[in-house]
Amino acid sequence: MAVTSFNIDEKMDKTLEDLKQHYGASSKAEVLRKAIALLNIAKNAEQPDGSIVIRKKDEDLKVIVR
Repeated sequence: MAVTSFNIDEKMDKTLEDLKQHYGASSKAEVLRKAIALLNIAKNAEQPDGSIVIRKKDEDLKVIVR
């Protein structure tokens, strides 16, 4: 397995830690793997205008991702 490292700022580190706790992930790397998988799903659902639709509590929210 390739090892990659990169620098993240304090705000991103806190976000990763919060997500790690929320999802019960074993590491920040696991959070990043989940995030990449979700971004791939978003890519596949992306509309021509760069948006995706997220349903929340019976309401559709249009989010621009590009």
